[in-house]
Amino acid sequence: MKQNKDIYDIIIENITKEWYSIMSDNIINNPKWETPKYSKKQIDKAGKLIADFLTESSEDNAVVFNDFKQAIEILNNWRSSHAYPLGVITNNLRRNNPNAIVVQRLKRLDSILGKIERFPNMSLYRMQDLGGCRVIVDSIDEVYKSINRFKNSKIRHIFKKENDYIQNPKQSGYRSYHMVYQFQSDDNETYNKNILIEIQFRTKLQHIWATAVEMMGIYTKSNLKSSKGNEDILRFFVLVSSLFAKQERTPICPNTIDDDEIIINEIKNINNKLHLVSRISALSVAIKHTNISNKMKGKGYYVLILNYEKKALRVNGYSTQQVDLATKIYNEIEAKHDKNIDTVLVSAQSFNDLREAYPNYFADIGEFVQTMNELLK
Repeated sequence: MKQNKDIYDIIIENITKEWYSIMSDNIINNPKWETPKYSKKQIDKAGKLIADFLTESSEDNAVVFNDFKQAIEILNNWRSSHAYPLGVITNNLRRNNPNAIVVQRLKRLDSILGKIERFPNMSLYRMQDLGGCRVIVDSIDEVYKSINRFKNSKIRHIFKKENDYIQNPKQSGYRSYHMVYQFQSDDNETYNKNILIEIQFRTKLQHIWATAVEMMGIYTKSNLKSSKGNEDILRFFVLVSSLFAKQERTPICPNTIDDDEIIINEIKNINNKLHLVSRISALSVAIKHTNISNKMKGKGYYVLILNYEKKALRVNGYSTQQVDLATKIYNEIEAKHDKNIDTVLVSAQSFNDLREAYPNYFADIGEFVQTMNELLK
């Protein structure tokens, strides 16, 4: 029996139909990228208005709420304008790292709003991770080789900053290497503004740790990534990160003792108390159904829609020429502000790369569970 369409099926169908009705064959066969429509002053003003709205809880004021909606439109345009620069930098990384998993994403609206709420004085125009790409490799040695290849490649982009969270892990246990570049092109000056792209380099071991943290945060409804939540759970992941760091012969996290036996015993104590490994393992089978639309499993853009309430995931695939369509659908779904829905727009070389880079959406955390079971024997 055919299932009834929900609101997200209807959104996708309507936007797709409208997109094809107004697009010429030339545009359909060539990517149409969003371009910045607002000035620095307008973007920063929108960010400030959003911060005031979030911190003052003035939803009852219709005028303020309409201003907030306009500010979100400006934010969405600014975020979507990062898609072309992000694609250029990601393609460079893919060419130079043929054996790595290289994916890209535009920052989720909820994540942006959360960041603005935590840092209300931050400039939206200068937010450095609206567009981000990730390079996942097998070893620490490959991480630094990949970083050096990018630094020494013939890029015009302007280097802004870097943070080595591998040699200097965060207190949360997070380990990765971050670089931020301001996009710069001789061929397309449209985007030669302050469009900042963050690049993350990490090993697979660092990646499965970060994925486990994100999945546990989703299902405990706490922001573990920002060190908010149950103290035992937070401590568990710090200890696991230190154990992984020792495997990779890199510095351990702050506030942990450099002794395998002590680390493992503390992990076991927390695990015996909360059964975290078993709980994480149970999450691996929580997603009942994955619907892959458009039969698109190769290189392109994917809109992932995870419904927490129904424990269901749908994946809509779009070709590289349909980036504008994918972005419009992504923005419209996020605008619903449905607390049961988590959606993200990403680009990957293949469906398999997508699953490996975003296992939290597919509830595929088996590699982390297997690694933990081996360490805790």
